[in-house]
Amino acid sequence: MALPAGAAVWTLLALPVLQAVSAVWSASPLRSLETAAASAIWVLAVIWLATLDEGARRQIGAAAVAGVVISAAVMLMQRAGLEVFRLAAPSTSQRLSLTGLTGNPADLAMAAALLLPPLLLWGDSRGRRLLARGLAAFLAFAVLLTQTLTGIVALIMMAAVWLARQRSRRLWLATAAIGVMAVGAALGLGLGERLQREAQRVAAGDWYGLLSARGDGWAAAREMVAERPLGGVGAGHFTREYYPSRLASLERGGGTGARAELASHFEWAHCDPLQMVAELGIGGAVWMLAFLWAMIATRGRAGPLLPLTAAAAAPFLLFHYPTHLAVGLIPISLALGGAIADAGPPRIVALGRGRALLAAALVAVLLGGAWWQVRRVAVDTWIGGLELRMALAQSMPPEARATLGAGIEAQVLGRIRRLPLAAPELWRTVGRARLLADDPDGAEAAFRTAWAAWPHEDAEFYLGISLAAQGRRSEALSHLGRVCRTNPRLVRLIADGNLRRAVEDMLAVYQRR
Repeated sequence: MALPAGAAVWTLLALPVLQAVSAVWSASPLRSLETAAASAIWVLAVIWLATLDEGARRQIGAAAVAGVVISAAVMLMQRAGLEVFRLAAPSTSQRLSLTGLTGNPADLAMAAALLLPPLLLWGDSRGRRLLARGLAAFLAFAVLLTQTLTGIVALIMMAAVWLARQRSRRLWLATAAIGVMAVGAALGLGLGERLQREAQRVAAGDWYGLLSARGDGWAAAREMVAERPLGGVGAGHFTREYYPSRLASLERGGGTGARAELASHFEWAHCDPLQMVAELGIGGAVWMLAFLWAMIATRGRAGPLLPLTAAAAAPFLLFHYPTHLAVGLIPISLALGGAIADAGPPRIVALGRGRALLAAALVAVLLGGAWWQVRRVAVDTWIGGLELRMALAQSMPPEARATLGAGIEAQVLGRIRRLPLAAPELWRTVGRARLLADDPDGAEAAFRTAWAAWPHEDAEFYLGISLAAQGRRSEALSHLGRVCRTNPRLVRLIADGNLRRAVEDMLAVYQRR
């Protein structure tokens, strides 16, 4: 068996080891081990890609391109007024209503931008040059149409790297002409208004709004680094430590949050390098430097795919989270696999009788990873269905609400021990079911259990609601004031007018600090 060798391979293999070691000091060792297992599967996938020939990797890339092209086409049809599907929660923002099958506009822009490098290189080869160049132009136009500023920066950086490698003046002029036409069309379809709004924010000094509230995630990550610089908070723990770290950053700097939406939690830091340091501390920083050095060392032997992908990925790595989304990780993995394959001759390993054992182990990993992913999707879908039922039950008579709440509570409690990683969220669901059934005492117990397992905003917010329902106003104000400080928009979810005004008074005091 031919196995790729070199510093890049060993550096990649070190990542899941670091993440597994962080389970020793993390608050939830199982979460860190799960993250390490996911990283190990990804590393094995990159190594497997490196064992394939260029034609096989190109076929995989073509399948990814086809998926993103379909998603972009759906978005364009939506933009043209053809209702291909109806959004579950229509947005007041025209840009956020532009979605395909990939996710929100930023996710689609990231997928399209990161798949441009292989398309550009395929266009350099004979045979399907016209098709590859046409698809590249289509994906570049889709990036502009999403009005994603990070995607526009990625296009500029990638075009600069690609044109710098070309020696054809005619190609430069053709690219410039196509770029001008694409930008002109995108400006006419809303990009100009977006750029004008962002320019006004820059003039007003509203950097928080310009960065779409990413400052919340960055501030929390900086707080984690400041509190635990050596080992970090543990692999996969940014989302768990986000809320207390965000509160600590507000206590340190004063003021309140400034989110423009009800959603207040950050699962990712919107800056993958910063999140790596927050979760793994100095070890994470050293690993990133070692990985960067290994990639630079392969640059001379590898083809142009790696520098082009790096130019496209850099803005998203700093302002998004491509290593946590398949639409970002697939093209990055293809580029890494190609770079490792081109870096040097593989190491030949004689398997002998171990051939069947290795095959069985790889099949077991594949089946285990697939089962794990399907199980996570099933649990998320189940919890989402319960939440929807409770939301729709608000207009039902009290007796019907109580019956529904008791049924949901019994259903969740019957499974909560079998789902340890989902237990905090399930306890929050139990708490809301008890509130629905008019059992604030039981709801308080559930939310305190959820808070002990995971200090999440929802746990503290509904703990405050439970305390208020028991008449314990001062305790309720303490909790509601804290959680609404991170996102004052949450105040509108407090139904009691007097309690809502009291929380607003607390926020006014925070804002003057």
